[in-house]
Amino acid sequence: MSEQNNENTQGSSAEPQVPAGQPETQTGSASTQSAQPQPAQPQAVPSAVPAAAPVSAAVTKAELKAAKAKAKVDAKLAKVREKEAQIQAKADAKAQAKVAKSKKIEPAPTEPAKPEAAKPEPAVPAADPGPAEAKIPDAPAEPAAPAPAVKSSAAPSVDDAAQRPATEVPAQGKADAGSLPEPSADAAASAPEKNGTSPAPSTASAAAAAAAVQPASPNKPAPEAGKAAEAKAAEAAPTASKKTKGSTTSAEQADTSEAPAAAQKPQESPKAARRREKLERARAAAARDAEHSPTRRKTGAVLLSLAAVLASGGLVAAGSLLAPSPDTTTLPAAVTSLPAGDALSVCASTPQLLKGVDGTDPQFAPGAKEISSNLRSVVVSDLAKRIPGSTFSALGGSSRQTLTERIDDAEASESRSADDQGLTGRSAKVSTVNNADGKQLFEVQPLGQLPSIGSTLRSYQAKDGDLAGLAAASCQVPASTWRFTGLQTTTGSTSVLHLANPTSTSAQVAVDLRGPEGPIDTSTLQNVVIAPGEQRAIVLGGYAQDLSAVAATVTSTGGKVTGYVQQAALRGLTPSGVDLVAGNASASNTQVIPGVWIDNKNNSAKLSKDNKSLVPQLHVAAAGAQGAGYKVKVLGAGGEVAASFERNLAASSNATSVQNLDQLAGGYYTLVVEADAPVTASVKMVRGADPKDASDTAWAVSSNPLAGNQVMPLSANGTGKFVIAATDADSSIDAVVVAKDGKLQKTQKLNIKAGTSTVFDPRETSEDAQAVIFSSDANAYIGQVILGSEQSIGWASMPAANAGREGIVVNVGG
Repeated sequence: MSEQNNENTQGSSAEPQVPAGQPETQTGSASTQSAQPQPAQPQAVPSAVPAAAPVSAAVTKAELKAAKAKAKVDAKLAKVREKEAQIQAKADAKAQAKVAKSKKIEPAPTEPAKPEAAKPEPAVPAADPGPAEAKIPDAPAEPAAPAPAVKSSAAPSVDDAAQRPATEVPAQGKADAGSLPEPSADAAASAPEKNGTSPAPSTASAAAAAAAVQPASPNKPAPEAGKAAEAKAAEAAPTASKKTKGSTTSAEQADTSEAPAAAQKPQESPKAARRREKLERARAAAARDAEHSPTRRKTGAVLLSLAAVLASGGLVAAGSLLAPSPDTTTLPAAVTSLPAGDALSVCASTPQLLKGVDGTDPQFAPGAKEISSNLRSVVVSDLAKRIPGSTFSALGGSSRQTLTERIDDAEASESRSADDQGLTGRSAKVSTVNNADGKQLFEVQPLGQLPSIGSTLRSYQAKDGDLAGLAAASCQVPASTWRFTGLQTTTGSTSVLHLANPTSTSAQVAVDLRGPEGPIDTSTLQNVVIAPGEQRAIVLGGYAQDLSAVAATVTSTGGKVTGYVQQAALRGLTPSGVDLVAGNASASNTQVIPGVWIDNKNNSAKLSKDNKSLVPQLHVAAAGAQGAGYKVKVLGAGGEVAASFERNLAASSNATSVQNLDQLAGGYYTLVVEADAPVTASVKMVRGADPKDASDTAWAVSSNPLAGNQVMPLSANGTGKFVIAATDADSSIDAVVVAKDGKLQKTQKLNIKAGTSTVFDPRETSEDAQAVIFSSDANAYIGQVILGSEQSIGWASMPAANAGREGIVVNVGG
């Protein structure tokens, strides 16, 4: 027995005994089962691997799972060791009992027992123990089964006991003792160790048990041992039935006593050998665990952290490899509202005469001596009558001119519906600036974090020179795409495309041109870079020579740009018109051109007698390679006006189609073009009476509908009137005229029937009308026609309505 066993034996000698009748632990091999005293509480066996401490405060879910699994394994190992300690304690208790018994009882002589000497003598404990007793310290603990029920009181024969192999004994211990309340003497003699309540055995019973367990002892011949056991069992039966339960402990000690010096270890069974081998391996592992536990704790912590990292990586990899297929459902685009900033627009410069081209830069000079060029701006207050701040400045931010004082930004960001006296209303401020010839940047301060209502109009009129005539253009908000229709590069005509970048980001611009026969080569115009605050002028005649109908598309990446085309013509030495051509509405299957003015037929016939191009014309440009078929509607005050056009009108692939409008009577109209593919459209208007005198032209372009509130100034040159059309549905419009002092006149209610076009003259409401605020609850198209002296004409588009907060479109999914 090892030193550890000896220590356990010393520490367990004073423990209480097991009460009678309770189940016991099976020790050693299955050949020996006996009632054991209550084992002493084993000394604390240190756990080989203590509970793992948390690796860090940021333990992941995978680390917690690994720590729980490790704690579970450690708990099982601790339970096995505790059980092993209990087994060892019981074995030590038995060994101590044997030592104590050997001191009281002298060992019997080793000579063979004789049949006539089979009397109850104290020499029986000296007999060799069964194979299981020699292995008690090393055998694992198993619960002992009660004694089997015995139906016959006859003792087994000596021959049966001698010939029964040792492996049969455990089968008797596995029977249920509950079927026999009080065992007989025969059962006590044949199985003294199976029942904890059996009386103390005599010398004869001990000898019989020894003979039954060890059939072939080298010290005793099998026949003599069998006879001696039979005789002793017969003498011990009546004596065993008279014993009380109180003698259990002494019987147990007598049964398990042996002489250590004389003990001989018999050959153990294969099952016992396997158990012994497992127990030795467990003990060796426990010793190693106790020896390396500090290092293991550190290593375990590292391994747990590594396992957490690997688990996380595995989850990521699994998510990448086994990712679900994306949902093909396309969600509608959402508009994310942003706080409104200053509204910004760019106003066209005063028209100038093209003198030549230096490299790629055109050279200009004043086209007349008597020129009137003005910028008229209007800003409208909120309901609290606060006028937003507004300024003019040269493109690039220099030469700033204040039109209305700016409100403190903190105060301007507050939303107010009434003034300090609790009154609600609106007012306006009109500003007219002269001699601002270059491109101007118009800025308006927001109020209540919403864009303010305000716009500016450039108007120009010259009575002499090559650029004699009238021109007007609304200031434009920067955009990424611009389309122009109705440009001309014939002899005597000039078309100059003006681009400006008012943003803080460089713009890379591509220009595409289409003529009457299709696309025009503009490979050198595909990468025009415009720096922030800069502008470019491109003479279109250098790319499209001698063409009467040209369409242009400008596309910008990076910064947004503004664009317009300055167009002028000469008939020999006679001025034939000047204009600032605005951009078209987006290409679509329906184009609406409000504000088309047609001169009376007499003047038109005289003017076009020698030059057939001096007639009003409709230009329709196909926006794609498939071309477009289209039809034209002419809307007047009473509805659609009869007009004779060819039945099958069409624009070729990427080409422009031209239709004369001299068939129409003089007056104000709105033209609607309905096509089977996206197109753009515009109308050239001509005013003049005598071919020897100067004439003028203006271009009315397709426009976007008004939906919301916006103000449009009247031209400072000439007399402006508004042409308003409703195409598909009735439209109700509130028109408020703004006087020169900024006061708002009484609201005019304009009801436009579907399919009609009407004219609104602000001067009929106020003689000093400067602007009109329009508010529409349905789609309405508005254009301003301007008639001046000396047979001049101009046209201006309605600025886009300020519908609310500015925002960006966010596409979700899809």
